[in-house]
This record gives sequence, C-alpha cells and structure tokens, in this order.
Amino acid sequence: MATVVGRAVRWVSDEPFPGWVEVQLTDVHGVAWSLFDKPTVFDDEDRLRNHTAYPVDVDVPCEVVGRGWLRDGTEVVTISTRLPCGIETRDGRTEFLVEVGTVTAD
Repeated sequence: MATVVGRAVRWVSDEPFPGWVEVQLTDVHGVAWSLFDKPTVFDDEDRLRNHTAYPVDVDVPCEVVGRGWLRDGTEVVTISTRLPCGIETRDGRTEFLVEVGTVTAD
C-alpha cells in the first residue's frame, strides 16, 4: 500500500462512531481536495479527535496507478484513493495527479 501526504483540517462529526474528519489532499496544480472518512483511516496513532488542534499532517492510503512528467520536468504520479479504503471527495473523485515526492510506497 502507498500513502500520500494529506492534512486533517477539521473534525466533522461525532456520528457515526468513531467520528468523521475532513482531510485535504493537494494535487500538483495546487488544488486542495477534501476527503471525508473515519479518523482511523488517516491516522493509526489516535491523534484525530474532536478536541484536537487542527490541522494535523496525516497519511492518506492510496494506490499508484500511473507515472509521468509535466512539461516543466516535474515528476508526477496519478494516485487512486479508491483502494484500499474507498476514500473519495463528496462528488466521487478518487484519482489525483500529485508530485512524486508526496507519495510513499511500502
């Protein structure tokens, strides 16, 4: 499994248990995409709670589905957040173009 750098920006709700957080993932064009899911999807250290001081840097689980370069020579990867955890934006987007340095593969 790979992960991409994200930032938990707020606690959304206590329900459904164990709560819901908003995490932003920034693509190669500087667009911040909001992803919503349970705190444990983004953080296994129990740092994301309703009383946490946000923002908090987190790892977003993803899968690398493509590689390439921009015209300026920046190496990029296309990632999907559909696998392994089914994370998506409110409008259902799951693929993002990000700088290769923001992705870590296990």
